[in-house]
Amino acid sequence: MLLDYAYAPWTIRDTIEDIGLRPVGVTGRLNILLVHVWFWPHVGGGDRHVELLGRELVAKGHKVTVWCADVPEHNEREFSRHGISVVRIPAISVLGGVDPVVSVKNLDMSDFDIVHLHDTLPILIRKTALKASKMGIPIVTTYHNDYVKSTFIGRLIKRMRWSLQGNRTLSSSEIIIALRPYFGDLLRSKGAKGEIRIIPTGFEPPHDSRRRPKEAPKGPFLLYLSRLTKQKGVDILLDAWGSMDDNERNGHGLIVAGTGPMEQDVIDASNSPSESGLHHLGLVDEEEKSWLLENASGLVLPSRFEGLPAILLEGAWTGLPVAMADVNGLGDFVEKGGFGITFQSNSSMQCKLAMSRLSMAEDEQKNSWSKNGRNLAEMYLWPNVADKIEAAYNDAVNK
Repeated sequence: MLLDYAYAPWTIRDTIEDIGLRPVGVTGRLNILLVHVWFWPHVGGGDRHVELLGRELVAKGHKVTVWCADVPEHNEREFSRHGISVVRIPAISVLGGVDPVVSVKNLDMSDFDIVHLHDTLPILIRKTALKASKMGIPIVTTYHNDYVKSTFIGRLIKRMRWSLQGNRTLSSSEIIIALRPYFGDLLRSKGAKGEIRIIPTGFEPPHDSRRRPKEAPKGPFLLYLSRLTKQKGVDILLDAWGSMDDNERNGHGLIVAGTGPMEQDVIDASNSPSESGLHHLGLVDEEEKSWLLENASGLVLPSRFEGLPAILLEGAWTGLPVAMADVNGLGDFVEKGGFGITFQSNSSMQCKLAMSRLSMAEDEQKNSWSKNGRNLAEMYLWPNVADKIEAAYNDAVNK
C-alpha cells in the first residue's frame, strides 16, 4: 500500500524529511518561501500584496517565510509578523536606488517545498531563483508590473536586462502568474515560455471602524490615496488640480493621502494660494482610510504604470467611482467593469477633465458606477485569490 505523504502523520512526514528525501505530490501543509525585495516596514503595493497573501496562507495552515532586503535598515533582522517569519537580508549597496545588492549564500533553503518569487529582475530574486533551481525546489513567479522607461537608453537597458535576466527567471519557474490578461499577453510578446496563469492581486476590505482624519476638510472631495511618487503620477495630479477653476471643481476639494518621495511637493502645493482646496493628510491609518473611501466623491489614480493597484479594488468595493489613467490595460479594466472612467496617461489636461467629470456626475451615474464596482470587486477578495495561488503551488510541486 502506498502512503499518501500529504495526509501522513506528522511523525512520518518529519522522518521522511529528516533523511533528506523531497516527496513528490505534496498537497497538504506546505513550507512556503515568499521573496520580494521590499517588505514591512517599507510601504508599497507589492509589499502589501506579499503580506496579505502570507497571512491568508498562514490561516490555511501553511508555514510561510518572507525574504526581503533590509532597506531601509530595520532594528530587527528576523522576526514574526502575523504568523509570517520575516528575514531581512543586509544590503551592501542599492543599485540605482531600487535594487539592493544582497547575498543568499548563507541562507538555508532546504526545508522549503515551494519558492514564490515576486518580480523577475532584482538581484535578490535572481539569486534566490538560481539557488532554488540548483536544489530542485519548484518555483512560482508573479509578474506584478511593467516598468516604463522614458529615455532611449533606459528602454535599451530594460530590453537587455529582460533578455539576459528577466526571461531567465521565468524559464526557471514551473508556473508564471500574471495579474491580468494584459500582462499575460505582454509576457508572451517578450518571449516567456511555459505555463502562465492569470491570478489577480487581492484586496482586503476597508476597516469596519471609520474615523474622520482631523485634517479632512468639510464638504465634498475627490481622493488620491497611494504612494507619492512620479510612477503614481502625483505631479500630473497636482498640475491638473491647479489648472481647474471653481466651475470645474464643482465645490469639491482634493485630499491627497500617502507618503513618499514627492510628499514635499504635495505639502508645498497645499500651502499655495493658487491651489486652494488641496489638502495633504500624509500617511493615514486603516480607520481613517476607511472613512476617506466611504465619504469621497471619487478616487483619482493618474499612474504612469501599474499592475493592479489594491486601492483601485478597495475603492470599487466601497462603491467609490474611479478615474483611472489608461495604463497597462487598466483603463479598459475600469470601463468594462463599469465602475468609473479612464483618461489618457501622462496628461494633466486629461486628468483635469476626468476629475471634473467625477465632481459633476449625476446621482444616477454615480449609483451605477457604485453598484458595478461592488459586484466586480467581490472576486478579488484575498481569500478567493489565495485559493487560486494555493492551487498553483500544489500543481507546481506535483510537476
